[in-house]
Amino acid sequence: MGYPMSQGSIHNGIIICHWHHARFDLASGCTFDPFADDLQSYPVEIHDGEVYVNVHATHPDPVGHWKRRLHESLEQNINLVIAKSVISLRAQDVDGDEIAEIGALYGAARRRQGWGPAMTILSCMANVVPKLTDSDKVLALYQGLLHVSRETNNASPRITFTPLETEDLTLDRIKEWFRYMIEVRNADGAERALLTAIHMGANASEVCDMVVAAVTDHFYRDGGHVLDFVNKGFELLDRLGWDKACDILPTLVGVLARSQPSEELNRWRSP
Repeated sequence: MGYPMSQGSIHNGIIICHWHHARFDLASGCTFDPFADDLQSYPVEIHDGEVYVNVHATHPDPVGHWKRRLHESLEQNINLVIAKSVISLRAQDVDGDEIAEIGALYGAARRRQGWGPAMTILSCMANVVPKLTDSDKVLALYQGLLHVSRETNNASPRITFTPLETEDLTLDRIKEWFRYMIEVRNADGAERALLTAIHMGANASEVCDMVVAAVTDHFYRDGGHVLDFVNKGFELLDRLGWDKACDILPTLVGVLARSQPSEELNRWRSP
């Protein structure tokens, strides 16, 4: 956080920061208190009583290191480390979509309820990153990732399904099944149908047609939010690549199956 560690206290091989009492292994720089993040350590050699420090040393794999720290900070909901990770990855010229992908895959796997506002915010931020200055790119990615971390904090992970074990199907039949499963609010069945379509080789346009058809079988599901979520889900895949479809799209199914069509509301029936 900027405290001069040369003014810290050393006890039993541990250096202690005087600002927040964070403790670090003096040899490696690794923290005992994850909120503070690790310190940079430097190779030291002693020759004839002289101490030599290589102050130009860097981590052997800085990109891998900061991707790991970003994933850990999302798990632990530590905003400082999320920010440091994004800044450091951008300093290594890591593309914004590659950074957003870490948050998207984490958010998709860690929230049993499926797609939520945080994933929409992350998708929006990923969309605008190419149009921003370098400093604003960091801020946009940080905000998206921070919302994902907060929304998944203490949440139950998703239960994943597999495609139907058959190849004797047409895409039209799967689309029919998917819409039926959504109609009767069977999220599990709808998810297996969706995964089967992807597994059979359906492209983004065909799968989008199937999902949007189910969304628009009724008017304004959840006031239109579900259609917005679906839109953002496919926009996110445009950025991450269709090979992530089996990770991202199933998060939309439960939200769609649980949604309430406006036709069920009194204000729609009797405005």
